[in-house]
Amino acid sequence: MINNKGFTVVELIASFALTMVITVFLFEVLIEVKDIFADTSTKTAIQQKASIISKNIQNTLSTVGSTVSCSGASCNINGKTLRVDQAGKKIVINGQNFNMPDTVNIKNYNLNSSCDGTNCYLYVNLILSSGNLRKDYNYDVTYYYSS
Repeated sequence: MINNKGFTVVELIASFALTMVITVFLFEVLIEVKDIFADTSTKTAIQQKASIISKNIQNTLSTVGSTVSCSGASCNINGKTLRVDQAGKKIVINGQNFNMPDTVNIKNYNLNSSCDGTNCYLYVNLILSSGNLRKDYNYDVTYYYSS
């Protein structure tokens, strides 16, 4: 009578291979979840900063009688300056700095103002990039005011 008190080599190799396959799949899922979290976390940080910037721009624009002129990286709004500092990764509103989140760069921007009679708008577009984002983030907002 043969007494089997252990596993055969084939059984050990098969269980080891199965464990490795499961580990590889779990590792891939973990990396995917980490990437999704980093993307979402960075977008949330950008949206929070954009909300603060937007409120400050709205406070600078009066609802009636505003004068706005834009050229290149800056706009003059009622004698106050709105400026994009691409190298410094920040928006400057009347001397107050609004830095982008640490990993975020300002890849491109567009500041523009236009009027059609008394109806006017200030257009702000920022293309933001980060190693944590799956694709560039497009911050695009238009502020309406009367001249």
